[in-house]
Amino acid sequence: MLSKHLYLLLNKVKVSAFRLLLKTPDVFASTPMIRGVWGRALNNLDKNLYSLVFVGETADGQSLPRYIIRPAPYDPDTAPALDWILFNVNQNHEKMLWRAWDIACGMGLGKDRSPFLIREIIVISPSNTDQKRSWTLAEIGWPLTGDPSSNPCVLQANVPLRLIKKSQLIDAPNYTDLIVASVRRISGLAGLNRGDEYASMIRAVRKESQQIVANKWIGEKCNLVRWSATQQNEVELFGVTGSIFLPDGPGNLWPLLSAAQWSHLGKGTVYGMGELHIEPFLGA
Repeated sequence: MLSKHLYLLLNKVKVSAFRLLLKTPDVFASTPMIRGVWGRALNNLDKNLYSLVFVGETADGQSLPRYIIRPAPYDPDTAPALDWILFNVNQNHEKMLWRAWDIACGMGLGKDRSPFLIREIIVISPSNTDQKRSWTLAEIGWPLTGDPSSNPCVLQANVPLRLIKKSQLIDAPNYTDLIVASVRRISGLAGLNRGDEYASMIRAVRKESQQIVANKWIGEKCNLVRWSATQQNEVELFGVTGSIFLPDGPGNLWPLLSAAQWSHLGKGTVYGMGELHIEPFLGA
């Protein structure tokens, strides 16, 4: 029964994902830098759309951005490149978001505001053979060979992850923490409010995840101080990187992990966004 509910939840989140191959002359362009100029361009273009997609304000006042900008997997033939992923964004809004990219290119990067170019756009999807323009989180398969539920694997977070419990950073998240974080983020993207249905889902996945054998988190804290243009002050951000080994596989909750590779686990979209990788276990 839980598997059916998970499928219905994942199927409510439509995804459009693109790899943007860039040309950034005269400046070393970081992902936060590019994100920032795109955000400013979008805010100038359409403040309501900026609030909906970039800030992601929800009815209960939570911040849930409906996009992710992340570095693309390194390839010398395509670098520099980034992945731009949209969640439940309609076609009219998507056109405006592309227009914001055009404006951002002209606004430029770095202290000299050097213009940049998007030299190629590649549609990406979980399937290497079927590059669909849009798909749902329910369509994502298990990335490794073998039975997903019993496939030994390593859950790897190389990008800082920020999971907060009782106003404190979880500095050694366990398997349940990762699963609950995935449900929370996907539920928000799906428009599921924090009512009885949501509470029931959280209880069910928490109970099932606690039955899975998982080694303790191996990792370290990864903190950063950055300048906040909004607050006009330096802000200290706390996160962790590391991994968890599942010797008997992830159980029936594997679709949440597969989805998290695209939706991520954290609330942020640059620092603490919780990008998750599922890696094969290569032995001791």
